[in-house]
Amino acid sequence: MKNMFPKLSALILAAALLSLPAAWARKHENVEEIGNRDVTGRVWNVFPNWVSLEKEIELGKQVADEFEQTARIVEDPVISEYVDRIGQNIVKHSDAKLPFYIKVVDTDEVNAFAFPGGFFYINKGLLLATANESELAGVMAHEISHVTARHATVRMSKAQYLQLAAIPALFVGGYWAQMGIQNALGLGLNLELMGITRESEREADQLGIQYLWNAGYDPNGFVSFFEKLQREEKSKPGRLAGWFRTHPSTDDRIVAALDEQRYLPEKDAYVVDTSEFQRIQARLRSIDNAQKAEETEGAPEQKRPTLKRRTEQGEDPSTGTGEEEESPGRSRPTLKRASDPQ
Repeated sequence: MKNMFPKLSALILAAALLSLPAAWARKHENVEEIGNRDVTGRVWNVFPNWVSLEKEIELGKQVADEFEQTARIVEDPVISEYVDRIGQNIVKHSDAKLPFYIKVVDTDEVNAFAFPGGFFYINKGLLLATANESELAGVMAHEISHVTARHATVRMSKAQYLQLAAIPALFVGGYWAQMGIQNALGLGLNLELMGITRESEREADQLGIQYLWNAGYDPNGFVSFFEKLQREEKSKPGRLAGWFRTHPSTDDRIVAALDEQRYLPEKDAYVVDTSEFQRIQARLRSIDNAQKAEETEGAPEQKRPTLKRRTEQGEDPSTGTGEEEESPGRSRPTLKRASDPQ
């Protein structure tokens, strides 16, 4: 057991350093085999995911339940069914190995996110910000790719492996040497997880474009939405803060998305937009406007500020007419000039 730790640690670190580029390059291949590929990935393309698929679904459900206790979900059945249908069609044309639960969140923030295990949420603001169905499908394909590739639990597993690799170092050297090693390993762990986050976003972009193409949508819808985000952020800085808080640089993603399209076989026709998308968007906008008007009308009317005067009787002047007679023996204050007799 004592001799096993250094060998295991060396294997873990070597896998972390060498396997990612090779795994990345292979994902350009076999797009015609989407649905039969295994993209869930082993950790560093070597080690198994420590979290089972069943445990991942259980974990995601717990997080989703907690989220829905505070979030407001759009309950309109027409809008919910449409968004779910678009998402399920992409799931059917992806490499997903688990079911998806898709809902619309009643918030104006332009964003979308998915919890582990297939619990996927589209913000109302994002649905209203997209120009056509292919843009909406492109964002949904990206989030579906995160879950399909099991990015959340792969990151969790990598953290476990890195901690395991650190065990032998804790048995050598004195106190200060051990503290230095622990601090260095902690820094390395944080940097590794940050790097995996960026890598996961790139992989989700790549897989998302493939799934968008496989579902029959124009893969350029993914790019056109990002270009719109760029223009919006330049004209109204801060409006898309939620999106940029949870997603990496838009410039790099556009370049990579355009490059990925070169690997996709041409199709005779692509879906760019549908009349149903336009009807759903108009319906959502109408419901949203009516809801905001109702909230405004139901707000309590704000009272005008009143000037309170002190009276001899101690009455509440706010109940008077504002034209009270002056109290006997008291006169209005007058402006005294230096020439007036004292």
